[in-house]
Amino acid sequence: MARAVLVTGETGTGKELVAHAIQEALPSDGPEGAPRAALNAAAVPHGLIESELFGHEKGAFTGASQKRDGIFVRAHSGTLFLDEVAELPIGLQAKLLRVLEEREVLPVGGSHPIQVDVRLIAATHRALRDEVQAGRFREDLLYRLRVVPIYLPPLRDRRGDVEA
Repeated sequence: MARAVLVTGETGTGKELVAHAIQEALPSDGPEGAPRAALNAAAVPHGLIESELFGHEKGAFTGASQKRDGIFVRAHSGTLFLDEVAELPIGLQAKLLRVLEEREVLPVGGSHPIQVDVRLIAATHRALRDEVQAGRFREDLLYRLRVVPIYLPPLRDRRGDVEA
């Protein structure tokens, strides 16, 4: 079973709908009702995105009054939909790559990695090959995400998909 799916296409083509359909169609490897989580990387402030993804330890930064699990830990044994993956800062892309390769996360301020088993569905409206050429997206991460690539053509090319 593929551990990563990359859904690409223009804004409004239905990437989130495809991600939800994939989540529904995937068999559960874990217990009944395996977790399904979603995070839009563009909607989280850059200063908080690492904590949202990987969690943090109490006292890791100002305002971290308690330990908090990140979305990868919360989605353990299930599926995570990471929308707008191209919006991740380049430094966090390296940490995401580590999660895909090593199946572990290191919370902000943590010293011990946490094992995670998560199927990842990532989506973006950006042309990731262009982002790689511009130095804004890691090429190795692109290949890790493209285990199963799905391209959604623009709606203008799918007139039958739009209700009149």
